[in-house]
Amino acid sequence: MSSGRTTIDGLLQCLCPTSSRIPRQGFNEISRPGARSLIVCRKLHPRQTHTQSFLTSSRTVPRPLRQPGNLQAQRCAHQKPSFVGQHVRDQDRIRHLDITSAYQELRRSTLQGHYAHIRDCVKILVKERGQKPNLRLYDALLLANTDHQYGSAGEVARILDEIAVEGLTPDSATYHAALTALAVHPDCLLRQRILEELRQRWFSLTKNGWHDVVTGLIRERQLELALDTLDQMQKEGAKVDSWLYDLIIYTLCSAEEFDSAVNLMQHRISSGEFNISATLWYYLLDTASRALHHRGTLFAYRARVESSYLNPSAGICINIISTAARHGDIYLATSALRILGRRSGNPIQLHHYEALLETYVTAKDIRTSFTLLTIMTAAGHPPTTASTRPIFTHLCLSPSLVATAVSILEELREQDRQIPIQAINVIMEAYIAHHDLASSLSIYKALHNFGDSLTPDTATFNLLFRGCSQAARKDLAMFLASEMVALKVVPDRLTYDRLTLVCLNSESSIDDAWRYFEEMRGLGWWPRHGTAVSLARRACERGDQRVWRLVSEEGGEGVPKWKVESLIHEYWKDGSEEPEKEINPERREGE
Repeated sequence: MSSGRTTIDGLLQCLCPTSSRIPRQGFNEISRPGARSLIVCRKLHPRQTHTQSFLTSSRTVPRPLRQPGNLQAQRCAHQKPSFVGQHVRDQDRIRHLDITSAYQELRRSTLQGHYAHIRDCVKILVKERGQKPNLRLYDALLLANTDHQYGSAGEVARILDEIAVEGLTPDSATYHAALTALAVHPDCLLRQRILEELRQRWFSLTKNGWHDVVTGLIRERQLELALDTLDQMQKEGAKVDSWLYDLIIYTLCSAEEFDSAVNLMQHRISSGEFNISATLWYYLLDTASRALHHRGTLFAYRARVESSYLNPSAGICINIISTAARHGDIYLATSALRILGRRSGNPIQLHHYEALLETYVTAKDIRTSFTLLTIMTAAGHPPTTASTRPIFTHLCLSPSLVATAVSILEELREQDRQIPIQAINVIMEAYIAHHDLASSLSIYKALHNFGDSLTPDTATFNLLFRGCSQAARKDLAMFLASEMVALKVVPDRLTYDRLTLVCLNSESSIDDAWRYFEEMRGLGWWPRHGTAVSLARRACERGDQRVWRLVSEEGGEGVPKWKVESLIHEYWKDGSEEPEKEINPERREGE
């Protein structure tokens, strides 16, 4: 009865990439004697492992072995003459050794991982010295595949199949040699096959075998399975070497699995291992802080930086501060900022203060946040509107927080601290966000109480104009505009934009809005898109042909022509049956 075949199609290769290496006749079916696969005299290419049997009896010599030359000779074809000569001398030396010494030489080669030398030793022992295929030879060939360039998992599978063809029974050393090769060239299916045969034959994994299995899983990026195998390894009482811990922690950090990496580091320390690589600590701190992972960053910082074993770079310090700001860790932020402050070539800049400010706000320490604004001003790094965004976000949570912020500023003023105008602006902005224009205006009128030399800036008036637009207070906006002129505060694009909105929201006439628009265009500015669309809609509602002034030029700002035409069809209310003809832009240009 014929055995079923395994169909390897595109779907199977997509779901299981290693399926292309499964023999067509199935895993449990060995290769036919006529197609035995091992070493051949061939042109050597890295990872090209389609070979024929080497370990054959003296009665049958495969055709490739009767060809001139051998594997090492072809490998040395592109090497220096001195290298080729050394290889010839090594072969001659092996030929003159007795059988016991030749096997000892083979063992030394396997320990050193000399791929071609191992194959040549086996060839001489079988072809010239008459040795029959045995497990010692096959073990050496399996270990030869630990070569990172010329070894492969496919050749390991063919060697195991040929062992079965020769009627030999693999022992524990054979299986462990295969696992060692698969640690370098991983193949999850072949590894599982070997582990299953080990369990069926009641062989237990050695310490090195456990390490090889975990290493292969790490190379395959099966990190969860690798961690489970590591736990099982510890339960079996096998000691885990430091290099394996280092390897899996490096891999976990690169995959941003920092919680698992920290757990392993803590386990190593609790187990009494204190000589952990300094490079590993540095890598953990660097990757965790870059990913803003608080637990990993804090763990590495306390373990190495606080004890002065590690001096982080300026970039890592900035990442540490950013991590602290994200999670509101005041201690971590101030400590990293202190390290930067001690360096003459890395003075503390505005972005460092902003990260520290965000840290205090995240920790809900508003008093210290406003205090830091005064410190930034005194240090020559006055805050900007962008610097106060974390404070504004926090004050928007509740109107009571804004009143608390006002009392904090009054206390800071009593301490003779220099309060920046940005601290006043963020409180006024918060009041306006809570639709409390009156309280915002009272803060504006009491500016002198927070500093004798404190004067409003353009952002101050823009905030008040926003409140006037919300409350439809054109009269107040005109008064503030005159104040702005009297104080010689230079308006910007946002000033004109919000004055236009005030006029649109406060009265039925839009002539003042058009005047501010024309003045803005004279300065080379366009209103924001929403403002321009609002002005266009109001113009359509009044049948105002000036709406075509808002149409954007090619590649420029303004309202797209199709948008204006849509507003005309939807909102035009002059009573005409054909409004398109009355507001035709070509007719308007002709006039």
